[in-house]
Amino acid sequence: GQIVSPKISIANDQLTGQSLAAFAEAPGRRLPIVIETIVGKPRAITNMTTATQLAGIAHIAHIASHSAEEAFNNLYGARIISSSWITVVWPRGAEVENFHQQDDDELVKQLIAASIGSLATLVLAPPKKRILDQNKKVDSTVKTAESASQSTSDLEELRRINTELLEENAGILENATLTAMLAAQKTEERDRAYDQLATFLLMDEDKSYLDKVSDAVAYAQKNLANLVFHERAIVSANESNLMNGRRVYSNLVELNNLAARLQRGDFAPNVFNIYCNQQLSNFAASISDEAENRYAQDYAINWKGINVLAKPHIRCGDARIHFYHDTATNEIVVAYVGRHLRDKSTN
Repeated sequence: GQIVSPKISIANDQLTGQSLAAFAEAPGRRLPIVIETIVGKPRAITNMTTATQLAGIAHIAHIASHSAEEAFNNLYGARIISSSWITVVWPRGAEVENFHQQDDDELVKQLIAASIGSLATLVLAPPKKRILDQNKKVDSTVKTAESASQSTSDLEELRRINTELLEENAGILENATLTAMLAAQKTEERDRAYDQLATFLLMDEDKSYLDKVSDAVAYAQKNLANLVFHERAIVSANESNLMNGRRVYSNLVELNNLAARLQRGDFAPNVFNIYCNQQLSNFAASISDEAENRYAQDYAINWKGINVLAKPHIRCGDARIHFYHDTATNEIVVAYVGRHLRDKSTN
């Protein structure tokens, strides 16, 4: 394995601020993120020297605009970054930590110590003599680091040993933490791909197969297990008499795949629409204000006893797919499949 190359990520607008917040909340993230807001500062406290020292130990990011700072805090759900401190977002849900020092020495020391502490739990089979000797040196050096008289040479020795350990064990550590999740994910993706391939082969052989939107929705309801089809979706598809069912089905397949990733925890619920926008062509995350104010009943469904609006939608030629994301359960509810609903263009 190889350690992460030293670099500093820059968030300088709303989108990059949101992307950094989404990464901070990612369940699969393994390394801490060091975030410094550099807006209004004469110079950054963290720099390429910091990034080099922490290569393979932490991600370094700079917030370079007020819009990026606001977007990050809004998406994260709390004001955890500010130009008044440096923020460390630890992985696996650990509490965020702030550093108020005017240099990066304490920050670097703590991150290196944390990295060494996590590596101490590794079990290698068979262990190499050199690694065992180095572990003894690490134990000795850590004890020295805890004393008030730690010297610069001790810190450099810590960094050298830590880098060697990372180079030796990065691949093993990565595999140990991700193998089970990836195996399950690959199995699921393989089974889904087989089903989709069979369907698309049938489409190619029989040009009328799933041509009707109503047939496509009925087939999707039966086969796309990660979507919930509301009764209104079935009724609207049957009443539409539209004949671009295969295009509708293809989009429902993509939505189903995204729903599977959401329910598996690959990304946070509050960024689901961002992923939809990346993966689905002709996707819109909401409806116009006029449509919501004048024609709300067109977009409403009764979901678990509550009236909700199915605002996110996919344009499929003459057809529209509207869905609702239940953020409490992460269910993706297909609410409507049919002709264009009334909106601001309606006379």
